[in-house]
Amino acid sequence: MISEIQIAEKLSLIKEKDLKDNIVNSGRVQGINIYKENINILIAKKSIESDTDISMVKKEILNLLPNPEKISIDIKEGELKKSDVTHLLNMSDLDKNEKKVNDKWNMDSHKLFWHLDRVEAWQRGEKVAPLHLDMGISSGCNMACTFCYGVIQNRDGFGTNSKKIFHTPTEAVKQTFKDAKEIGVKSIALIGEGENTLHPDFYEIINYGREIDLDLSLATNGIRIDHKKLDVILNSLKWIRFNISAGTKETFQKIHRVNQMDRVLGNAKALAEMKKKLNSKCVIGFQMVVTKENMNDIVPLSKLGKECGVDYFVVKPCSDTFDNRLDSPKGEYIEALDIFKEAEQYSNENYTVNVKWKKVLNGGWKDYNSCHGTQFILGLSGRGDVFPCGHWFQERRDEFLMGNIIEKSFKEIWESDRYWEVQEKIRKEVNVNKHCESNCRQHYINRFLFHEGKTNMEKIKKDYKKHIDRKPDHINFI
Repeated sequence: MISEIQIAEKLSLIKEKDLKDNIVNSGRVQGINIYKENINILIAKKSIESDTDISMVKKEILNLLPNPEKISIDIKEGELKKSDVTHLLNMSDLDKNEKKVNDKWNMDSHKLFWHLDRVEAWQRGEKVAPLHLDMGISSGCNMACTFCYGVIQNRDGFGTNSKKIFHTPTEAVKQTFKDAKEIGVKSIALIGEGENTLHPDFYEIINYGREIDLDLSLATNGIRIDHKKLDVILNSLKWIRFNISAGTKETFQKIHRVNQMDRVLGNAKALAEMKKKLNSKCVIGFQMVVTKENMNDIVPLSKLGKECGVDYFVVKPCSDTFDNRLDSPKGEYIEALDIFKEAEQYSNENYTVNVKWKKVLNGGWKDYNSCHGTQFILGLSGRGDVFPCGHWFQERRDEFLMGNIIEKSFKEIWESDRYWEVQEKIRKEVNVNKHCESNCRQHYINRFLFHEGKTNMEKIKKDYKKHIDRKPDHINFI
C-alpha cells in the first residue's frame, strides 16, 4: 500500500503553493490522520472561493492517488469530515520509538466532551451560558512582547502607551465572579488582556474567587509575584501559567523587551518550592509562543522549566492576525519539528513538555467556516468590556461590543438582546479564515462544534466513550 509520505507528495502536486510544505511534512511526521486534516483544510480554502471547487479538488486528489480505493478519505462532496478524535496523535513508524507525551490536561484539544449537557442545549437552540471566561482585570502590561496584540494595535497601557493602564474596579470584578457562577459559567481565567497582577487588589480578587468556590486561573508574565503571598496564589488558583517565550537573556530582551528573565525564573522557582511545602494541587506551568526570533530557544526553555520545578511547559505557534501583521513563521514550524520533538524528550512523570501539534501542523487554516465557540468561551477586556473573544478588543469593536461590566452586571449583559445579536453576527457574518486570527482561542471547540455539532448526542457519547472515560484534569477549563 502506498505510504503516507508518497500520498502527501502526490497531494503536493495540487497547485496550492502555500500549503505544499504543510501537506508533505504533515504526512511524513504525523501520519495519515493529520494528513487527512490537511485535505480538509485544502478543501475549506477552495470552498471560500467557490463551492463548486470542492468536487473539483476532491476529483483531482483521487486522480493523483494510484490506488484511491485503498485510502480512507473521510470526506463527502461539500462536507468536511465529522471526526474529532482523529486529531489525537497517531505517530508514524518514524516516531514510534520516541517518547509519548502524556497530555494530562488535554492542552492540544478541548474539554467539551465533559460538558455535553451544555452542548446538547446548544444543539436545541437554547441560549446557553458560556462555560468559560477569559477575563482581564487590567488593561495594560509591564512588558511589550513582539507578538502581543495590545502592542501591535497600540492600545492604551501597552508598549509605548504603557503608563495608561486602567484597572477594572474591584467590586465590578467580584460581582462578575458572582454573576458568572449564578448563570452557569464553570471557570474564569485571568488572561486575555494585560498583566492582571498589576491590579492593586489582585490578591484580594483571587482570594474572593476561592471564597465563592470559583474555578479560577491566571496567566502572567511573572514579574509582579509577591513572595509574601505565594500561599494566596496557590490556595486560590487551579493553575498558574508563566508566559515566557525565551530560553536566554538575549532572546528574552528581544521578545519581551524587558531585562527581567532572572526575576521571572526566580519567581517561578519560588512558587514551585512553596507548592511542595504546602502540598498544593495548583498546577504551575510555562507557555512559549514560537516566533521567528525564538525557535532555537525551545529546547533551552524546556530545560529551564524542568530546573525551576514547574509541572509543564507548553509550546504553541504564534496566532497571527488575518492580515499577517505578526509574520508568523508557519513554514518554519515544519522545519523545526526535530526541535519540538527534542524538547518533548525532557518530559517525565513530574514534568510534561507539551507541543500543540495540531496548531503547529495546520498551517494556520481552519477547516470550518463559521464560529460557534464564542457561545462557550467569552472574552472580557481589562476595561470591563464584554466581547465574543479578545480578537475584537480593538478590531471593529463597535460592531462586537456586548456591554461593559462597570456599567451593567455581567448577568444583565448576558440576558440582553445585544449579547445575542452579536453572537448571531459572529456566526453569520465573520469569515474565520479571512477576518480572524489563526489558531484562535476557540479553534479546538469550533472544530468539534462544526464537525460534530449536529450529531445525535447519544451517538457522540457512544462514539467517544473511550475518550470520555479518560477524563483529564481541569475539565472546567475547556
